[in-house]
Amino acid sequence: MRSWKQAVARAFDGAEGYDAAAIIQARVARGLAARVASLPLAPAPSVLEIGCGTGLLTAALHERIVPGAYLATDLAPAMTLRCRARMALHPRPHPRFVVMDGERPSLAPGFDLVCSSLAAQWFEDLPGSLARLAGLLAPRGHLAVATLASGTFAEWRGAHADLGVTAATPAYPAAADLAALRVPGCTLAVACESLVETHADGRAFLNALRAIGAGTPDGRASLSPGELRRVLRRFEADGARVTYEVATLLVRRD
Repeated sequence: MRSWKQAVARAFDGAEGYDAAAIIQARVARGLAARVASLPLAPAPSVLEIGCGTGLLTAALHERIVPGAYLATDLAPAMTLRCRARMALHPRPHPRFVVMDGERPSLAPGFDLVCSSLAAQWFEDLPGSLARLAGLLAPRGHLAVATLASGTFAEWRGAHADLGVTAATPAYPAAADLAALRVPGCTLAVACESLVETHADGRAFLNALRAIGAGTPDGRASLSPGELRRVLRRFEADGARVTYEVATLLVRRD
């Protein structure tokens, strides 16, 4: 595992306050669960979840469908423990848990549903990862992935650009590029929506990112304290709002 991916795993391991800060993440998980529930799934579908986190999607899916075998995985060991604790209170049969890099699944194919909510934006090779995950599907199985597109954090990036510096947030793919992806042996549909979150100030936004484990920089040099203060003032002047452009990818194995 590359050092950057290890840093991502450590950040999520330490995200003790995830649920309190994960307002958008909870909304996205509920929305993805609703989309999955509308799919023509097999009876008692076998499910693989990538990036289960604290179990927001896991719980939302169990409220909407009655799965058969359910395997919940995450790159961060502590996240699987948090998800296990959440699901221990759920009345339905409990999932199994595995610590695994979702980009490199070491599993046998045959899942009726592979799903992931706001984990794929951490993939280093999204097209290749989608192909590998789709390869785990049974015939007519479904892959449902919610991820982030290029409009995400536009306001934060804009505050940097106005001052001639570059934000260290990851570069997310454009919605058009996601729609143009091809997954061998499958059909793909992409839908996008924008969700806006308002913070008390710029520091609150940065603290929220750290709380959900999403503060790992993309490798660019950090801003100086003075530069950061100026960016924060510019960001706050526009209302301390951030947009999440959420892309939902629905893949069906032909």
